[in-house]
This record gives sequence, structure tokens and C-alpha cells, in this order.
Amino acid sequence: MSNPRPAISLHLPRTFFFAGCAVEGEVELDVRQLYEDDIHEVHVKLRGVAKTEITRDKDTYREAVHLVRDDASLWARGTAYPPPGSDTLRIPFRLQLPPQLPPSFHYSGVSKLASVMYSVTAVGVRPGAFSLNRRVRQPLAIIPKEDGHGVRAREQLATLAATRVEPSWRTQRQEEKMRRGLWGDYSTVEVRCSIPMIHPLPPFVPIPFVIQIKTTTTPLTRAKADAHPPDKPIFPPAPCAYEMLDFKLRRLVFLRARSYTEKPSGDVYALTPGRGVTVEADIAEKEWLSLESSSEKEKSPGPKGVWIQHATFRGTFVLDCPPTFALDTIKCEYYLSLKVPFPGIGNDVKLTMPIMVTSGINKLGSSTLANAPGFLELPPAYWDASDRQWDDHKD
Repeated sequence: MSNPRPAISLHLPRTFFFAGCAVEGEVELDVRQLYEDDIHEVHVKLRGVAKTEITRDKDTYREAVHLVRDDASLWARGTAYPPPGSDTLRIPFRLQLPPQLPPSFHYSGVSKLASVMYSVTAVGVRPGAFSLNRRVRQPLAIIPKEDGHGVRAREQLATLAATRVEPSWRTQRQEEKMRRGLWGDYSTVEVRCSIPMIHPLPPFVPIPFVIQIKTTTTPLTRAKADAHPPDKPIFPPAPCAYEMLDFKLRRLVFLRARSYTEKPSGDVYALTPGRGVTVEADIAEKEWLSLESSSEKEKSPGPKGVWIQHATFRGTFVLDCPPTFALDTIKCEYYLSLKVPFPGIGNDVKLTMPIMVTSGINKLGSSTLANAPGFLELPPAYWDASDRQWDDHKD
């Protein structure tokens, strides 16, 4: 025996919207089922809420900030009937999103949770203290609409990709002294990471980067340098492949629930060729630089110098993460993290570069809609309308 048709069905042409846009859809009602289920009224609700949750010992503290509240009454008993020979009514609706909204967002860690959730819910009202209302909920993905700096940044990056013009660079530099063991003179490593001086950075467009690595050995005589086995790398060895680097996009989340705060950080994803990164490597031959001075010439057994090595990696990466945003209870920030490994204990060179991510989008094209699920990185639980995380939307 087939299941009866639902009394209330909710239809949306899409689930991805800009802040400030209208959410339009249609509610399909089976009037016969409405009467059988004692539903007296049907309305739709647009809701948005920022939720935080922090657990301390055995106590869990929660906070909810409501971002969107819009309602529309669609049907009540005695107001509308289906055409003859049919039990079905189709009623369109239009609800409005405010212009200033954070993007849909979800973070879950040990003893902490932060999310920004949006949904449309069709509610069938049943009278009586012990009669539960019927609800059909559809989660929505929301991103801010960008009309200013983000759109111009996208246009600038698109021009760079088309013309291959050298941009003005923003560079982060880190220099470290290191040695192979516990004793001996120190070698030097200098690492530079550069991206275009464009702010903020939008998704879905190639962003150029340059990673430059310079290694300088400890001073040694030329005779000792020439005696080094040619098949053995000098210390510190310059990386010969991009895959040897650890280049990542990382996220810093601030969340507050009542008087408690957390500030977790973690990887968003590695910037690897598998994620649309293109790289060209330029590994130069090592160069000898003499350090001889007149005083050293008299005392040393031979002139001294250092080996210098250069490795340069030029390429592009593409961002596909939710935009940077800040609320009173949730903040999401991003930074690039680069680690260049070297032999020995504690010799890895690390640097970070904060970046601001914008939506960079002012219209919903087909490519935007296709990339939306990955862009916002929303887990399956976000789209599960029956999950308990939507409990705060029952008002």
C-alpha cells in the first residue's frame, strides 16, 4: 500500500542565495490531508541564527543570536480551496533576506561548536496543547553580495591571469639560523612568500604566488668545499620540488558562549596541485661566494667562502572557502601557512601571512551555483533538516 501524499511540501528553485536577496518558492498543499491531520493554518518562516556551544567539564554553555526573521501566512481553513477534481493547492511565497548577513558557516571541534545557519520552514499549525505542529524545513546556503573591493579584486586577478603582467607583491620574510647537529657553526636560510598586493582576495580566480628560498652554508675552505661528495647534498639543502613544501590555507575561529571563549585554529586545506595549484620550479645551481679578507688570509689555512643555493616556486592557487566574517559571538579569519623542512631537529622554517577572503561575487552565474557547495564547505549535517542543530529554529 503506497504512503499518502504529504499534507505540506516545500519547493525552492535553488538553495544558494545572496544576502539582501528575496527567497522565492512555492508551498504545495494537499487540502484533504490538511483536514485529516487537523491543520488549521499554514505559514512559512525564514530564519537565520548564529549558534555557539562550549563545554567545560560536564557543563555545556550555549548562545544563539538571531539574524533573520521573516514570515508569511499562506493558508487558513475556509480561505482557499483547490480547483474541482483536485486536492492540491500551490501557493507561491517571497521572503526577504537582510543585506548585511554573514555567510553560512559550520565549525565543530572537541567541546566546541560554532555555526551560522539559515532555513525556510513551512509550518502547519495544529490547535491544542498536545498537538505538535507539522514542519517541512529546507536549509539554505547564504553568502554576502560583494559590490565594491571584492569585485574589483576579482577583476584585477582575472586581468593578471590573462596578461601575465608582474603585479606589485606583498611579501612575508623569515630568516633562521640552523646547524645539522648540536655543535658547529650556523648556516642561514631565508624564505620569502609573496602574493599580489590585492585586498581582499576572492574565490574561484587564480591568485599568483612566489616562494623564494635561499640557503647559505657555514663558512668553509674551498678545498673542503671541493672535497664534498658531488652526489651528497650540502647543508642546508634547498628543496628541489614544490611537493617538499607544506603550503596551506589555515583558519582561525573565535567563538563565545556566554562568558566562555575559545580560539581554535586548523587547516582548511593544503595548497597542492590536486586542488588546482599550478607551479613552476626554478632550482639554480649552487654558487660559491668567497669571504676572504686580508686579516683572514694570514691566519687561515686557505680562503673561506660559502655555498649559496636558490630555489624559486612560481604558481597560482584558487580559494574556495567561506568569506572572512565577524560577529559578536563568532569570528572567522584566514592565513597562509608555509613550512619549509630541513634536516635536523627544529630546523624547519615557518611563516604565516594573514589574508582576508571576500565573496567577490555580485551575481549568481552558473559557475557560482556549481561551486557553491564546496565554496561554503558545509557538512552533510548542515543540510539535514531533522538534525538537532535546527532546534533553535522552532519558534
